[in-house]
Amino acid sequence: MAKKDVTQVMDETPDVSTVPDDWEFETIAEASATVVIFDTIGDQFVGQYQGTEHIDPGTTDEDGRSTAFDRFVFKGRDGELYAIPQSYKLNSAMEDVEEDKWVRITYVKDIPTGRKLNPMKDFKVEVKR
Repeated sequence: MAKKDVTQVMDETPDVSTVPDDWEFETIAEASATVVIFDTIGDQFVGQYQGTEHIDPGTTDEDGRSTAFDRFVFKGRDGELYAIPQSYKLNSAMEDVEEDKWVRITYVKDIPTGRKLNPMKDFKVEVKR
């Protein structure tokens, strides 16, 4: 195995926030997605669907159930990643959405639950033609 010449990458007074002009990098991990919160009826989000992500912190709640969850991941028009927690309504709507499709999600109303818990959020999901 040939010994790599490290002198070409070292500098006596390096600026550790910059690199030589001829270096290229490939992204191997994106920054964590920003969570989208729909808190007002009429809120909308537009993003390019990237798929789902499973989050498992390896913990349990006070009843011993796993705190793992799944969420939908989108790339916004700003190039940043965004995540929306899965729900019954969104799961059924997103089943037919292909990755890389642009999607608009609108929070349209609250639906009361039979157990008098927090109401379920209802969404309209549209796909760009």
